[in-house]
Amino acid sequence: MKPLKLLLVAGEVSGDQHAAALLDALRSRVELAVLGLGGDLCAARGMRLLAHQKDLAVVGLVEALSKVRLARRLIHRLVDEAVAQRVDGAVLIDSPDFNLPLARRLARAGIRVVFYVSPQVWAWRSGRARTLTSIGEAVLVLFAFEKRWYEERGLGSRVTWVGHPLVDEAEKELRETAPPPPDGTRRLVLMPGSRSGEIRRHLPVMRQAVELLARAHRLEVVLIRAASVSEPLLDELAGPLLSQWRVVTGPHLALLASADVLLVASGTATVEGLLARVPMVVVYKVNALTFFLGKQLIKVPHVAMANLVSGADGVRTVPELLQREATPERVAAAAAAFLEDPVLALRTRERLGRGAADLGQPGAAERTADAVLKALAPKSSLS
Repeated sequence: MKPLKLLLVAGEVSGDQHAAALLDALRSRVELAVLGLGGDLCAARGMRLLAHQKDLAVVGLVEALSKVRLARRLIHRLVDEAVAQRVDGAVLIDSPDFNLPLARRLARAGIRVVFYVSPQVWAWRSGRARTLTSIGEAVLVLFAFEKRWYEERGLGSRVTWVGHPLVDEAEKELRETAPPPPDGTRRLVLMPGSRSGEIRRHLPVMRQAVELLARAHRLEVVLIRAASVSEPLLDELAGPLLSQWRVVTGPHLALLASADVLLVASGTATVEGLLARVPMVVVYKVNALTFFLGKQLIKVPHVAMANLVSGADGVRTVPELLQREATPERVAAAAAAFLEDPVLALRTRERLGRGAADLGQPGAAERTADAVLKALAPKSSLS
């Protein structure tokens, strides 16, 4: 049989992780040839990169304007390559502001599209849901509530809940426990983000919060460094304190599970915190205009996914400190509450554990691979 040819687009660090797991699962089923936009994990699996995801790595509506021309050129190149290579289909992961215009052009060129990781249509710009389900052969979602949301609007026929790939990572990494911190010491973990802009906004606040907390608590501070973040940037923003911290790159869920509290930028990292059942303080800062526009558009009560899946009763499981609220003093106070109140910390761990059910069972990558193959199968074979 000839190999399955795919165009794959993963514009985010988390998308690169999901794509890598998907490629592994697909290769266990079919011979595969893949090209597109991704990161180091995709490249390591033999994907031919037409562009690296770091070229488009920005956060926010206003920030994205700086990438508009680059995005347009890249969309043209991806479509041209997909047509020239006669790909069997395209798998587009998240990044809706890039992937929806790309999907329209691919559809006009006769290339079938699968959307993997639904844009947050349930939070804002819900009109995109109809576009996704009309263009896409399939829309593959990570969370159970997303499938329900589409079904409630009569759009569920092409939507499949495949579960979250991080569940598999958690199952593997949490089989072993991390060594505890030294006696009398509390473990504080920092996850300031995966893009340089996020790091610049969040790490100084977290660093100052650590300094405040250290006045009353003996701390072991662990900084989780995403592979996309350079060490010189951390040196610049953390200063002399960095030499006193433990910096970890790579698997870290067991370490999170052993922590007393996590200071984390909103995003996929809060899902990792949820799976590790660690009390966390969510911090997020963006351009002021981006935040203003977002407040007008967003329709959900929480920003952090950990709160959305564990706070179904409307009560936040963990505090969210956004924009001007994200001061070192408030971050330190929220973290101190977990350090000083064991009942609050235990209750928070329990609520996070209940929320984890919305992420599904292990095997997400395999279910996703099966759904992709079904969506892109020749029509005649489905009779």
